[in-house]
Amino acid sequence: MTVKRVTQLELENFAIGLQNAEESEGKELLSVADVRAREMMFFKTLKDRGKITETEDEVIIPSWADMYHQLLNANVRPRIAAYVAWATMPKKYRWPDTQDKLAIEVLGLTSDRAIATWRKKYPEIDMMISELQAEAMLEYRPGAFHALGTVASDPSYRANPDRRLFFEMTKDYTPRQKIEGDAGSTVGHKLLGQLKKLSTAQLIETLGTDALDIMKELEDELEEDPTPDPSPNSSNLERGEEENG
Repeated sequence: MTVKRVTQLELENFAIGLQNAEESEGKELLSVADVRAREMMFFKTLKDRGKITETEDEVIIPSWADMYHQLLNANVRPRIAAYVAWATMPKKYRWPDTQDKLAIEVLGLTSDRAIATWRKKYPEIDMMISELQAEAMLEYRPGAFHALGTVASDPSYRANPDRRLFFEMTKDYTPRQKIEGDAGSTVGHKLLGQLKKLSTAQLIETLGTDALDIMKELEDELEEDPTPDPSPNSSNLERGEEENG
């Protein structure tokens, strides 16, 4: 799955697809404000019981009340919006802690049977939950890039793997395996032709200090395994011409 932001348009289209979903109206549904207040009490209880570490307390713990609000703004059916928002949460931080309690304490239903029905009739619900769960990873992206750059810039040999990854991401370095993997193919020949147009300085900048060795190995492998005929039917055509001739 590609990790990306779920756009407002995607949420609105999701809402349109669920317009006919039966909500099994029961008691009054909790508001966003009510959910947020009860979540805060729940997190305080976890902290008091030592179930949230100091490290976790230093970071912002996700709140499904925020996602609930966002889904409501996209016109997703209220009870389905509450379920989807709750399901995006890591289990450790979920309030209530079970789907059945969610149905009774938040959605105002007598059981979680309606939730099972929604998921069966509308598989896009589980798909949206998966996308929203993956989206949460993007919160760590700035820190991850910062950490990679910090370690990669360390002159110590221990930072070599991080430097290699960093240069691959910035396209300042092409792994030898990739080049060798193209050997014997049309792509390999095209790549070799492009590389030959570069000066030695440019080759070293692109491939690293062993650029000339890589070029030599690539040339040798391409000589041993010539470029295949680009037209898979060329041999058949030639035989046909000979027969007609």
